[in-house]
Amino acid sequence: MTSPANVPDGDDPAPKSPGSPGSQSLAGVWRQIAWSALLALAVAVAVGAWSDWQRLADAFRTFSWDALPIAVGLTVVNASIRWVKWHYYCHRVGSRPTVRESAVIFIAGFALTVTPGKSGELLKAWFLSKRTGVPAWRAAPISIAERATDGFAIIILTGWGLTIIWDSWAPVALAVAGAVGGCAVLAVVGSASWTVPGWARPIEARVVAIPVVRRLVDRLEHRFRDVIVGAASIFDVRSLALAVGSGILSWGAESVALWYALIAFGLPADWSLMGYALVALNAGTLAGAISLMPGGAGAADATIAAVLIGAVSHEVAGAATLIIRLCTVWFGAAIGIFALIALRDCFAPAGPTPRAR
Repeated sequence: MTSPANVPDGDDPAPKSPGSPGSQSLAGVWRQIAWSALLALAVAVAVGAWSDWQRLADAFRTFSWDALPIAVGLTVVNASIRWVKWHYYCHRVGSRPTVRESAVIFIAGFALTVTPGKSGELLKAWFLSKRTGVPAWRAAPISIAERATDGFAIIILTGWGLTIIWDSWAPVALAVAGAVGGCAVLAVVGSASWTVPGWARPIEARVVAIPVVRRLVDRLEHRFRDVIVGAASIFDVRSLALAVGSGILSWGAESVALWYALIAFGLPADWSLMGYALVALNAGTLAGAISLMPGGAGAADATIAAVLIGAVSHEVAGAATLIIRLCTVWFGAAIGIFALIALRDCFAPAGPTPRAR
């Protein structure tokens, strides 16, 4: 397997649309974001109805609104740490975006997270290809690495929160063991040679000789090769450890944002409340990702509120859910729209492909 250090810059032209992962029209992206915004509004109405509108209004009247910019600031801390990981991954796969290019593409990803199943996030690899010339399929594993390592970090933080609530080390120990096991699987995938063993090569030759298989192999072989090279570049033990560690810091900051929002409703700033904030925010994020709903709408909100009612009233749980979702998802999505506008030239008809820097 080719190591990242031996990957020549621009050795393979970036795949053109529609062969690039996630390539689609800008109008199609806008439609998905618009539908996601309507879904988010419907979920907010559902949360309000669940909390009882009058009681929800009363809860908001007790909220200390100077806590809102602090919650937003902690969300920015989360995003900043995650951007550092993204920029590191870009360099690992052989791309050399400027800091500005890297930041704009990363921020655009906030708007793309509210597409169904977060499928739009694959466009980040396409944008990177358009701006730097790195093959899009080589950059595609970055999205997998981001989601996987963030997921492992979120599982650890959820386990930590349960440890605080239940006063037992078992949840966090199991969570760490699961995360280590997941990283080990990715490390094995990244280090695999992916070559056909000698005994199977005659079988391979006969199968590939079938015309339809031959056409399929000719079409997909270079993409598969690029994906393998990209995965090998970022699924090494050191990169995985750094990514999960940074994920604990970034999603921990967002958990503190929810904790601070709860305190702003007049709740005591105790360790138990931090435990509920950790479980609510991280379990909600995980549920939203598994649901494949745009921005996790519905699943994330329901999970956050359901966990919080173990510590607070229904109306405070509903109000805190609305606030943290506004700060952590929809605020980022709104900023991401401006980054998408800055990248609109990437949707123009393909011209000469820039060489990777």
